[in-house]
Amino acid sequence: MEQARTTWLPTLARFTAGYAAAVFVGVMGIWTTLEISDAITLGRLPLFILIFPDQILNAVRLTVQVMPESLLLAAPFTALATWVLIRMRWNRWWHFAIAGAACPLSGIILVQLASWGRFFHHNEAAMALILLPTGMISALIYWLIAVRPLQVLAR
Repeated sequence: MEQARTTWLPTLARFTAGYAAAVFVGVMGIWTTLEISDAITLGRLPLFILIFPDQILNAVRLTVQVMPESLLLAAPFTALATWVLIRMRWNRWWHFAIAGAACPLSGIILVQLASWGRFFHHNEAAMALILLPTGMISALIYWLIAVRPLQVLAR
């Protein structure tokens, strides 16, 4: 019993840390992507370039403020994707990168359905394509922290 708990707790801690890191990077990536998109649309420099320290600190503060909601919103899908990928023995980095790339599109569709189409005012398909790299990077960070140590231990 004690040995089972000692092997289970580090795995849970890795998955939790990987999840938190992935969500943090995801929220920061979404903010950066939307800021760059708005800057291109409005013909100006992104705000985080204009006043570098202040804007980055504001973005980090905002990210930390929305982290609880982001963690809760993304949790069911992350748990489901992780379960499906591991169950199907898809545990390589590129499997998670593909799953992470699918996240923005599925997330935008679900938010649109939940809000009866009132949440996004941009072209959702273009927005999902712009956010693909953020989803992939978040999934890779999650894989590096949560899944990769399990593969190293299995060898």
